Formats: sequence, C-alpha cells, structure tokens
Amino acid sequence: MTKYKISLRQLFAMMVLFQQGSAVVVGLGMKAKQDAWIAILLGMIGGLTLFILYFYIYFKNCNLPFTSIIKKLLGRYLGGFVAVVYILYFGYISARVLRDFTELVITSILEGTPLAAVSLIIIIVVGYSCYLGIEVLARTTEILFIVIFLLTLLLVVLVISGANPEIKNLLPILENGWKPIFATAFPLTITFPFGETIVFTMFFYNLNKPNAGIKYGAYSIIFSGLLLSFITAVNISVLGSRRAGMSNFPLLETLEKVEIGEFVTRLDSIVVLILIINGFVKIAVFAYAVVIGLQDIFRFKNYRIIIIPVCAAILISSLKMASSYSEHIQIGLELVPKYIHIPLQIVTPLLLGIITFVKSKKER
Repeated sequence: MTKYKISLRQLFAMMVLFQQGSAVVVGLGMKAKQDAWIAILLGMIGGLTLFILYFYIYFKNCNLPFTSIIKKLLGRYLGGFVAVVYILYFGYISARVLRDFTELVITSILEGTPLAAVSLIIIIVVGYSCYLGIEVLARTTEILFIVIFLLTLLLVVLVISGANPEIKNLLPILENGWKPIFATAFPLTITFPFGETIVFTMFFYNLNKPNAGIKYGAYSIIFSGLLLSFITAVNISVLGSRRAGMSNFPLLETLEKVEIGEFVTRLDSIVVLILIINGFVKIAVFAYAVVIGLQDIFRFKNYRIIIIPVCAAILISSLKMASSYSEHIQIGLELVPKYIHIPLQIVTPLLLGIITFVKSKKER
C-alpha cells in the first residue's frame, strides 16, 4: 500500500472541518432544549476520551491502517469480517452525510432540483478528491480551513450585531436538571460527531510525525466542541430552544434573521457555502477510508480502480436510505447512535484496546 504523508497541521484542519460537517447543519443536541450547548461540551469530553483510545490502539500497532490492525488483533477470519463491517460503516455514514448536504442545497438555494442531480455533482467531486489522494485532500483542507475560519468569525459578528440574540432564551440553565443533558450527550453528542473521528485511524500511519498525532487530534476535538457549543448557543439565543429544535436547518434560519441597515441581508448563501465545504471534507474522508480499507483487505495494487464503484454505492445508498428528509433525520439522530455508533465507536474499540493492552503486557 502506498504511504502518503500529511502534516500535523493538515490533520488538525481536516479533523475540525470533518467534525463541523453535518453536526452544524442538523442542530445538534436540541433534545436538551436550552441546555443543548452543555450537552455538546459533555459529548466533547466523551469524544476526547474515545479519541485517546483510538490513538492508543494505533500507537501500539504502528504503521498500519485500522483495518490491518483489526486483522492483526482478531485474526485473519474474524478480523477480516470485522474490518469489512467497518468499511461498510464508513460507506454508510458517507452516504448519510451526502444526503444531509443534498437536502440542504435543495432547500436553501436550488429548490425544485432533483435529489439525484445534486447528489451526483457532489459525489463526482468527492470521487475526484479520492483519485488525487489523501495528500491533496489534506493540503486543500488546510487552505479551506483558513478561509472558513475567517468567514465564520465574520458571520458571528454579523449575527450578534444584526440578529438580536437574547440571553433569556438560554435561561434557565439546568431547568430540568442534569438528566436530559446526560441523556442527550450519551449516545448522541458523544458519537456524533466526535466518535466518528474513528475514521482517522485509517490515516494515522500517513502522518509525518505520528507520535504527535494524539496532541493535534485532541486539539481539534476541543476546538470543534467549543465552536459547535457556541454556534448552538447562538442559534438558541436567536430562535429560542423550541424553534431551534423544530427547524431542519437552525443555523440557516438564524442567519436569515440578520439585518443591518438595508445592505447586510440574506447571508444564507455564505452559510451554505461554508456548510457544503465542511460536508465535502466529511464525505471525502469517509469515502477515501472505504477505498483504502478495500485496498488493504483485498490487496488491490491500485486503489483508484475501485473509486468509481465505491462512489456509485455511496450515491445509491444516499438516495435510497430514506423516503423523506424527516425520516432520514429521525433515523440518524435516534437509531444510528444507539445501534450503529455505540457498537462500532465504543464497544469494539474498547475490546480492541483491551486486547492490545494484554498483548503488549505479554510482549513486555
């Protein structure tokens, strides 16, 4: 398998945009109502713990993608089966994110456009990024991160200035105690988006300084958690917890309320641009993980020959996974965290971590 190199700064940028991804779009943690921002912070702490576990598994089995580590720890047959499950998982989440952003584009700027047409355009760009490889994707993400960070700062200033946020919408804090916050943090905000960073175990071996990967990965989770919490608090302060919880795209609705004089209005197009870039990074990372995982398991000499079938499968899955956007969101926020994320983000990595620890003790 060809070993490309990415820098620590590129890893940080890629992980931040990845985590913002669809989490910004769907209104994360709103079951905790006005305390949703606290649920996100708790999810960040849990996600940080999971990331340390993921990196420990990699660090003790260096220079291997996650699929190879699984086969090494569980054996050829059981390990091969579990590795295939993870590849299917990465592909499924890629399809879910593609559906998220297709719906966003159609709702906000291309109303009436067929779902398949928008999805096809996005997946073609994703496929091309996979063809160019992880180095090009990482360098592109590093540049996009700077642009998006500056645009985000600008939008925050404009929202505070022109959308009339009200602190009272965030009060009372802990009105119903900690129970709904913990119920929202686990499993939802821990697994989505922070637990999804398990996909980066496919790329740690590409780092030019692997040992420092845990530090920069942790920085990205803390940065993303604080930013997501802040954005959620802003949405609630502008829309109120009830309206923010009912909205399909709360951030978009928040930005639509910005009016400064008669010349700063309709900022939703800028927001959609930012969200599409974040979504592209997340879809591309998952798709590339599928391609690399298949190459690792089935020993393809050139991973590029499987990009078209992988992208086609993601596209079809995205179109067929739900009959409507409301059904898609319900499955994604209620069923997926419990029945897919928990087994593959928490239970299986925990077992792999225990096996790794026992094996390292025996070797010592």
